[in-house]
Amino acid sequence: MVEILIWSLMIGSLGLEAALVGLLVSHEQLDAGQKCDEEEEVLTRHESQEENFKAPENARSKGTPKSEPHSVDLTVWEYKIVRASNDLFRNPAIFHKLCGEEAEVGWILLEKLDDRRVRFKRPIALRDAPRPNLPTFDPYRTHYGPISNAMSWAAAIVFLSAIVLPAVLGYALVSTTLTRSRSNWPPAPVQSLPSPRG
Repeated sequence: MVEILIWSLMIGSLGLEAALVGLLVSHEQLDAGQKCDEEEEVLTRHESQEENFKAPENARSKGTPKSEPHSVDLTVWEYKIVRASNDLFRNPAIFHKLCGEEAEVGWILLEKLDDRRVRFKRPIALRDAPRPNLPTFDPYRTHYGPISNAMSWAAAIVFLSAIVLPAVLGYALVSTTLTRSRSNWPPAPVQSLPSPRG
């Protein structure tokens, strides 16, 4: 009986440890997510560099905004953040490829937040500018690269193993212990049935 108690405490602690580690990891991920959200909400101040930006010829128009309804206002910006599932933008070739693709549709690199997030801006007037050669990607995409990776699959397998392993070990231990204890029981006395009287 003491053996069952000791084994169940050891196996139960595996499940408890797995639950505690899971809570710790989720808390760390929540903190990191909040930090990223706060960082993304606060836009870094940059000097206005509109003189460096040249609008495409098909997006320019002559006249003032009040005189023509289709005039281009290059002072109002729209922003977006492109994210990757892993540290994809650490590779300079991939980072330059992303910047080149975004430049095709008018996005200008504003800042690289980290190896997973890059912020772009472009004049809001380019939203409606006609483009003869549309790119094969969505100009408003916010994700770059593969969505899932091997690390996420490995983490899922480890998590499932941490949940299932204590249950399987507990079942095996209890069934083995019960089988052993039943073999040590004294044999049950055979009860004879009363004979019918007649």
